[in-house]
Amino acid sequence: MTASIRENYLVTEVLTATPQKLHLMLVEAAIRAGQQARQHWRSGDNEAASEALIRAQEIMSELVAGLNREVEPDLVRRVASVYLFIYRSLMEANFLRDESKLADALRVLEIERQTWRAVCEKLGNDQPVAPRADAAELQITAPKAPIPPPAVELPAAPDYAGGFSLDA
Repeated sequence: MTASIRENYLVTEVLTATPQKLHLMLVEAAIRAGQQARQHWRSGDNEAASEALIRAQEIMSELVAGLNREVEPDLVRRVASVYLFIYRSLMEANFLRDESKLADALRVLEIERQTWRAVCEKLGNDQPVAPRADAAELQITAPKAPIPPPAVELPAAPDYAGGFSLDA
């Protein structure tokens, strides 16, 4: 498959995907970026690893920004805290070149992937929305269905003074 055909396929998939499928695609992209960072570290390419981790951090930032705080605010706070934990772990992994921090983030992202796959199955992911006119109209938001909290306990995240806030 040529790059052009692959790009067209991806654009079509994104433009016709349901919101929950878009969310799943972002979680999977963050996982891929984290796995690429791990491979780059192992091959000694720290610059490429850093770029991959920054890409994963940007995806997590978009997921946090896309949360609708007006619907189920307590649930959104819990989901946001999970996403911010992942973001912090990716940031620390990048800064410290610490593969265990990356492993923490990837472990939680895997749980998110399983959760969003279940959401897609439950809500009928095979029913795409009508195609949009162009990619600029895309806006990723959390689905209206409640998101279950992770089934495992997350490692304790350090308390950063002046860190992230949902009220900003």
